[in-house]
Amino acid sequence: MGQYYVEGLFANKQGVKKKIKTGTYPTSSIEPYAKSIWANNPQEAIQIATQELAGGAWTEGPYVSQMTEEQRMRTMGAPEIPGLSSRPANKRKR
Repeated sequence: MGQYYVEGLFANKQGVKKKIKTGTYPTSSIEPYAKSIWANNPQEAIQIATQELAGGAWTEGPYVSQMTEEQRMRTMGAPEIPGLSSRPANKRKR
């Protein structure tokens, strides 16, 4: 089994019901989805993520990768927010 990161946008159950009536998803019903899932292959990871939507529907995605968003941004060399980077702890002098 491998760890896959599934990301995308989905409309919740109420948004799907409103789409049937009006033809479009209301913006208040669209939510982000980002979760790491243990699965045998990417298709199984998508299937598990779709089951977790509980009546919702994908509006954008799902995208599957084996790198987290944090790892991807670090490899690109994106700037970090000051104060949030991990630094080694200072040794105390006695």
